[in-house]
Amino acid sequence: MTEINTLSAQEIAPDQWLTALDEFTRENRGAHGSLEVLGSEPAYLVETENRPFDGVSADVKDGEHTVWFTFGSTAADHLAHSVPRAKAIRILQPTIDSGAVLGVDSSDGTRTVLELSKPGDYALPGR
Repeated sequence: MTEINTLSAQEIAPDQWLTALDEFTRENRGAHGSLEVLGSEPAYLVETENRPFDGVSADVKDGEHTVWFTFGSTAADHLAHSVPRAKAIRILQPTIDSGAVLGVDSSDGTRTVLELSKPGDYALPGR
């Protein structure tokens, strides 16, 4: 598990969530990822591991502030996870040794962390 370092991560302003998450999806779609939920109850939950990342988006209309993560390259492998009442999104860019990390803090005190494989470890067919 990677705890997102809030000092080195780039916090995305709420009015930039749609654009930033769109770009994050374009740059990282096809990488394998894990999704972990950190909070008080349960203290730590792994939602998925080593599953192809399909995308991340935000629903901000009418003050919703819900962030959606999707995984899977086929309908049988599809998984969606929502983070309601998101209040902060932070991104750590990939390095030579590690993939990108995206963290979403919710108003209920939980933090959802997406950790992706290193760039180039996995690629979509035809890339």
